[in-house]
Amino acid sequence: MNLSGCIAAGDRVATELLLAGAEHASGPLDDHRVSPPGAQAALTAYHDGGLAEAVTLLDTIDPDDPRGRDRVLLGCLASVWYRAWGDQERSVAWLRHAEAGSAGVDAPLRAACHRAMALHACHRGDEPLGDEHARAAWDAAPEEHTVLLEVMTTLSRARWGIRRERFTDAAADAERAAGLSQLGGFTGLEPFALSVAAEAKARVGRLDDALMDAVRAGRLRDTAQVCHDEAYALLVLGAVHRRRRDLVQAKAALEGAAKHLPAGPAALALDAAIHGELARVIVADDPALAKDHAQQAVTGAYGHGRTAALLSRAWVSLICGDVATALVDGEEARIVAAREEQVATGAEALELLALVAVDPRVAAGLFQKSRQGYGEVGDWPGEARVRAVAAAVRGATGGRSARWEVETLRQGVSLAPGVADALTVVARRTPPITVLCLGGFRVLRAGSGIAPNEWQSKKARDLLKILVSARGRPVPRPRLMELLWPGQSLAAGGSRLSVQLSTLRRVLDPDRRIQHAHLIEADRSAVGLNLDLVNVDVERFLIAASDACAAHRHGDPAAAELLAAAEAMYVGEFMSDDPYADWTQELRDEAQAAYVSVLRARVVRSGDVDEQVSCLLRILRCDSYDEEAHVELVRLLQRAGRHGEARRRYRSYARCMQEIGVAPAAPDELGDPVHEPISRGARLR
Repeated sequence: MNLSGCIAAGDRVATELLLAGAEHASGPLDDHRVSPPGAQAALTAYHDGGLAEAVTLLDTIDPDDPRGRDRVLLGCLASVWYRAWGDQERSVAWLRHAEAGSAGVDAPLRAACHRAMALHACHRGDEPLGDEHARAAWDAAPEEHTVLLEVMTTLSRARWGIRRERFTDAAADAERAAGLSQLGGFTGLEPFALSVAAEAKARVGRLDDALMDAVRAGRLRDTAQVCHDEAYALLVLGAVHRRRRDLVQAKAALEGAAKHLPAGPAALALDAAIHGELARVIVADDPALAKDHAQQAVTGAYGHGRTAALLSRAWVSLICGDVATALVDGEEARIVAAREEQVATGAEALELLALVAVDPRVAAGLFQKSRQGYGEVGDWPGEARVRAVAAAVRGATGGRSARWEVETLRQGVSLAPGVADALTVVARRTPPITVLCLGGFRVLRAGSGIAPNEWQSKKARDLLKILVSARGRPVPRPRLMELLWPGQSLAAGGSRLSVQLSTLRRVLDPDRRIQHAHLIEADRSAVGLNLDLVNVDVERFLIAASDACAAHRHGDPAAAELLAAAEAMYVGEFMSDDPYADWTQELRDEAQAAYVSVLRARVVRSGDVDEQVSCLLRILRCDSYDEEAHVELVRLLQRAGRHGEARRRYRSYARCMQEIGVAPAAPDELGDPVHEPISRGARLR
């Protein structure tokens, strides 16, 4: 059997056979006896008919038949074949027979035995024992095999690193294996090493690098006519494209991978992974087929691949509206990931569970844990995505923090919805109607503003404003009639209200695209706005402000970003174009109070004097009689040595206090304007 030719073609099984002592099965052994016929026959079967033929022949051989050195040789070879076939139990059984007789054999066979035992130890998760056997294999290996042994050992370590989700180390090991393959002349192994590197890099968000490695691996395969591991290479390429959210390229690669699956039970894991990736890619175009692929992924997956399959089905289910299945699969994935110490997989499970959480506080906690998990494995795009998704769930997508996260994601990631992931879930949840009522009143329908002439009636527009001010609470019909047509009889007002309700519904949903629900919920006694279908900017702001202030109180490191994002959302007073309408006052005051609380928190957290001054001035624009802000502003300017500004601000402060009959802090209470702070007025908390 031409093992060198097989290695040049990228046959990793043949490479392991060489390291397992296969060369001794083609000629005389040291004791001048013919090699064990079982080994030579199995090698011939593998050469002529592939892995299936070799395993079929091995099934007819009793492991106890060979003796001494023959048992070690055949045991090592059989262990390689059964492991490649996916029968770990028989691989271990043959390895134990080899191990039992390995004490007195020559160095090359001892190296082969230690190599096999190192792989088995890693499969069990015993890294120290695996490293010990790997060193022993290195010490005993023939000199001509040392580079090849180093390539395969480093590759094994890289693949084990991916399984244990140590992606940065795995990427480094895979790159080293690729370099060693090139230097040692084992060009057939280089494409596989590059694919492993691409898989590891993709898992930590190095998507540009991952794509370069995956594409280069494909080119090298074509150049060197490498015909092995093509399904894995295309799976990795498809997964990289999926993470980049490139649906067309991902689907093409994954469908190609499905056509090149190898024979044997070992292919089941690859097949399940392909189904899982395909499900996430095609869900937007064919939900039913995506569900079928996701189910096949879960059915076929085993071992560490099960969590990925569960997450695929969970995301597809969530996209399709099956929250119950998404919750069950997400929770199982979280539990398994925690048990197996799969930090990145656990982070993705937490990300999904946050999106199905009913309680916003629970969701916020899950998002935070997810972000920490991605950070732990070095996946900065994962962190950025979770921040952006969490901000969108809070309604803070217009804030500076959220915009920064989105721009970060744009670097190598498409933001178009379609892939079964968190970004698509959030995009699909965006209500069809958006009402902007901070700093003026505008209504967006599917992202486009409703033109003034579409309203047909100012009363319909006023009706929507009143319903927004009620914050989703039903407003009694008599109250609406009184606000819209003061002094009208109930009979006349009732008829007019029905007309305006019909007009409003037509304006908001002219094509009747919103099914199974009503934007405006009305019965005989009251009318309300369905906030599940209407995105109201003041509601988003109040949630963002509450979250930001809570983060500030609890010392959350993210508080500064959250406060800045919340502040940016407040672009003006609530219903500023209706300043005298009584029905606007309650929500206007609440929104302004939340805005002032955000500004106060920013003053405390900021170390920049100009930023603190700016925040205090904005507080005073909201309420020129806020003594606390006046006093803190003068004190701040004093400490900064800006004495002229401090005195001007003091005069403004004194004038405002006098207007409302409150005695301001006397000038002598200021003390020395350079060295002493103001003694009157509470400090900001």
